[in-house]
Amino acid sequence: MSRTSEVLKNKNKVEKARRARRKNEINSLRSISAFKAKLYDELKHIEVILQDENIESVIIYVPDRYMAQFSNAIYSEDLASYEVIQDTESSKEGTNRFFIQKRYVAF
Repeated sequence: MSRTSEVLKNKNKVEKARRARRKNEINSLRSISAFKAKLYDELKHIEVILQDENIESVIIYVPDRYMAQFSNAIYSEDLASYEVIQDTESSKEGTNRFFIQKRYVAF
């Protein structure tokens, strides 16, 4: 009997670990989906602003908690039509400040 109870305890531990891992994966996917939805919504606004001939670029500030996701988005197809330049000045928000402008391709 003791071997059976030991096997059941180990099985429960494995199942709990799987559930916790799956829950973390679902939370991560939710977070990514919410970020992308907000990004697409903001890109619509940026697109309207950049249609004005007098505006060369738009300055955005990215909160620290979204920096990793935004860094991934810069190199994805989400921002492929934009030139994204990180501000390198030594201000307080310098590392979280980005210039977004239209990307022009010269042939």
